[in-house]
Amino acid sequence: MKRILLLRGAELIVFALLATIPLLVVNPYALGLLTLLAIYGILLIGLDVTVGYLGQVNLAHVAFLGLGAYTAGLVVTKLGLGMAPALLAAMAVGLLLGGLLALPALRLEGPQFALATLSFSALSTTALNELEGLTGGAQGLSLSRPPVFGYALTPPLFYWLCMALLAVVWMLMRNLLASQWGRAFEALRDSPIATDAMGVGTYRHKVAAFALGSGLGGLAGGLYAFNFQYLQPQSFTYDLMIILLLGVVLGGRKSLWGAFVGASVIVLLPNLLSNRLLFQVFSGLGFAMALAAGWRGLMKKTTRPFQALAPVAAMGLLVVGGLLVENTEDWRKAIFALMLFSVVVGLPEGIMGFLALFLAKLFRVPHAPLPEPSDLDAVLPVRAADGSPLLVLEDLKRYFGGVKAVDGLSMTIRSGAIHGLIGPNGSGKSTVVNVISGLYTPSSGRTLLRGVALPSGSLFQVAQAGVARTFQNLQLFGELTTLENVMVALKGVYRSSLPLVLLGLARTEERRARADALALLELIGLKAQALTKAKDLTYGAQRFLEIARALARKPDLLILDEPAAGLAHPDVLQQIEIIKRIHQRGITIVLIEHHMDVVSELCDTVTVLDGGKIIAEGTPEEIKRHPRVVEAYLGHPPQTETSGGAEPLPA
Repeated sequence: MKRILLLRGAELIVFALLATIPLLVVNPYALGLLTLLAIYGILLIGLDVTVGYLGQVNLAHVAFLGLGAYTAGLVVTKLGLGMAPALLAAMAVGLLLGGLLALPALRLEGPQFALATLSFSALSTTALNELEGLTGGAQGLSLSRPPVFGYALTPPLFYWLCMALLAVVWMLMRNLLASQWGRAFEALRDSPIATDAMGVGTYRHKVAAFALGSGLGGLAGGLYAFNFQYLQPQSFTYDLMIILLLGVVLGGRKSLWGAFVGASVIVLLPNLLSNRLLFQVFSGLGFAMALAAGWRGLMKKTTRPFQALAPVAAMGLLVVGGLLVENTEDWRKAIFALMLFSVVVGLPEGIMGFLALFLAKLFRVPHAPLPEPSDLDAVLPVRAADGSPLLVLEDLKRYFGGVKAVDGLSMTIRSGAIHGLIGPNGSGKSTVVNVISGLYTPSSGRTLLRGVALPSGSLFQVAQAGVARTFQNLQLFGELTTLENVMVALKGVYRSSLPLVLLGLARTEERRARADALALLELIGLKAQALTKAKDLTYGAQRFLEIARALARKPDLLILDEPAAGLAHPDVLQQIEIIKRIHQRGITIVLIEHHMDVVSELCDTVTVLDGGKIIAEGTPEEIKRHPRVVEAYLGHPPQTETSGGAEPLPA
């Protein structure tokens, strides 16, 4: 209750205060700035979905603002329709064009994605400028606010409309980002491969997130048009693009409050630049924040000296510049560049991310209480292990150019077994696992699960078919908590439609998901660390967590790819116990491992690969003394019986 009062109470107080402003402020210019703050708030919430949650530099958002603005203007001026249809059309254009742009652009990463979105922005501005018969081109497009229910929208009424829409967007996005959708957005930024392997679907969630953010950009554009009532293509160019990115980064990514703070800064910044005294105060506050952030980083040893001192030097330049420069507006681009540099290097979590730690301590905001774990039998039912063929590989091949990583492999994994897959480095073990799980497409051959061919070359589709895996190199969602890592992958829990999620009507299913995830964490001994971020766990706990996340898929087949790699001996013993508990529930396991003591302890059958082919198969004891296996590991044939017997494999 305390948590709800603190978090929701702050929202209610802020929006209540904002709602009273027209009763106190009569200056139309000031009211116009505050109206723009609401519009930019919606715009930055949409941009933060791509920049904050997807981790991509989106330079197309200014284009969606412009396209939404012109769409709303044309709906009113050309079609004679009212404000509601104009805003809906602006949002629809953003959703549609955002989805179409996302389809090719989101197959790119990093600089390539940024360039693709930059090209779209340049093309949009050119189109708005050249289509003079429709948009008025460089001459601009004039429009007026249509009445709503017969009432003319005066500046105070339009301000209230914009604030009401900001409040609605705030509530809907809060519900969405606190749901499985929000966890999926954040997970795919940390590890797209693991997101697909958990059956979430990276590409479709990326497209949905980008389209949603673009739709909010279109809605903000419609409001922008009715706020200024005059549009020119030159308003939606490079300068505004950089200002919007500055707003998201400065306010704080992955935060509705960050979007609001960022919108406040970029709306007020031009006025700060025109008033020398205000700019000096603002730059002084920025310098103080840079000092505090740098000092915190140095004391905790979380940052290098350059990361701590460079922002202090940059903000110090702003302070000195504010004292020496006559007209700060002339240095506008340099000021933006210094601010952006300072935030990116020294305050990557933004203003709200920095203040959140202080505010949480000040008000002692508690974590949301955890429910009682679900019954494990309901989450992960015990299965009958009848020993029938579960996974069958038929003449499987995978070539990389001239390298035959897997060369004609045929193997059967039986239901309920722990089947070991071993071999020296370069023998093809990981390639086999990657082909089975869909990370690689086989060059030829078939992979059958219960007699049905597994999808080829799709982690997502193979996960949907009933195969879950861990990774040799950890692929956790580091920014999510231990509990959220498991919740992302839960199968069969999330059934509510998107409209119900947006309206906050999926909370029952969220509570069940938390309880189910806790049951799996209890199984592997991590329940006490449920609220710890995955990146802050010990290495052994991270290995265990990856197993719990895979179990959340309720798989028919669980593939463990070198789960004991890098573990200390006590953690290895604990992991053996965890795998035994999982096996007792009838889950079939393929274990790739170099620790022969782990293989001997757990496996019923062991298959040995060398050069992409099977050289031996049998029980662990048989395999240890198989001549070809000993030769593959040691590089020479085993000794004869007369000279002391065959050498066992190294543990």
